[in-house]
Amino acid sequence: MSRSPIRPAHRRSASPGNRYGRRPAAPLIAAGAALALLLGAAACSSGGTSATNSAGTTGSVGNSGGTASAGQPASGQSDSGSGTASNTVISDQAGGNATLTIYSGQHAALVQALTAAFTKATGIKTTIRAGEDAELANQIIEEGAGSPADLYLSEEPGPVGLLDSKGLLAKVDPATLKEVDQRLVPSTGDWLPYAARSRVLYYNPKLISAADLPHSIMDLTQPQWKGKFAYAPSGAFTATVSYLIDTIGSDKTLEWLKGIKANGINEQTNGKVRDSVEAGQHAFGLSNHYYWYILAAQKGGADKLTSRVYYFDHPDAGGLLLASGAGVIKASKHQAEAQEFLKWLGSADGGQQVIAGAQAAQFPVAPGVVSTTPGMPSLADLKAPNVDSSIYADTTEAQALIIKAGMS
Repeated sequence: MSRSPIRPAHRRSASPGNRYGRRPAAPLIAAGAALALLLGAAACSSGGTSATNSAGTTGSVGNSGGTASAGQPASGQSDSGSGTASNTVISDQAGGNATLTIYSGQHAALVQALTAAFTKATGIKTTIRAGEDAELANQIIEEGAGSPADLYLSEEPGPVGLLDSKGLLAKVDPATLKEVDQRLVPSTGDWLPYAARSRVLYYNPKLISAADLPHSIMDLTQPQWKGKFAYAPSGAFTATVSYLIDTIGSDKTLEWLKGIKANGINEQTNGKVRDSVEAGQHAFGLSNHYYWYILAAQKGGADKLTSRVYYFDHPDAGGLLLASGAGVIKASKHQAEAQEFLKWLGSADGGQQVIAGAQAAQFPVAPGVVSTTPGMPSLADLKAPNVDSSIYADTTEAQALIIKAGMS
């Protein structure tokens, strides 16, 4: 399979001071003297909200209809990447001699919290260029050996995998890769999985019980499910299609997609899938786990919601684990510091603690570290299929099949 530039997805405790030894379209903003702001706007939002942290540093994030708490996509918003305006530049933290330039498609508030904690622990400064996963990956490809990026942080596994397939990432220290859940580590060893999402079903118990949900999402093409469920052809849905192509082949995958289109309701975004199931418009829907937990937090607790989350109790395509990935750009002039960032990011007492406590409700991936989000299970307890994350590097065929099936 050829590796081509990725297109945007369809509408988609070591003590402080320890070093954890175990071309852009707009100019970057130079290092500031304060800790990074923790953004008050949602990472998945777009439109002009600004936020100020306790140190008084300000940055802007775009909003696309609605606001939410830090790291939380507002109801019904877009699923794509960070949701910030493309190539938004956010000022960094002060300290140390090197400044790492990070291109990030991850939720902006989460990245701000991570980089602030990293600088506090190591003194190494960071400058963040925030944008959409696919756009930033393509930008790094275009920049080639002249890229100013030291690190790339993705939300989806595909874009970081694409950079890997193009030979643009440096090898990750094997000791760093050993810090995280080995199910998510790509076979190439060129990028670090640092957070994860699970594909799940949201269901409305007023319309269907957990016991009556389909045994597999492969069953959704059967007549009894017609008009009962919702889906969204998001980036994670595209990853599911890539997984199916890899396991059952293109022809059967296309047949499944046509069945999904015939039986299901395309709500366009995961947020709308969640909200429509919550409102009783559909019995259940395919989505990512964290949207539901974010809504529960916004509403004051899971007991305030009617809908529930179902994790498959066996390895199924509906329960894929999808890693967010971090890689060191091979052209970086700060290789040692960039590798140190990765080591800290995957450390159980470093970046993983930040992810565990973040409102974005993603899974930390270091064994033994569990999210503090109420009700979220441990990553180790999920019964996900075993997948080499490298298969998501090229989503060209998956996107073509989605279009051929008439979903976009």
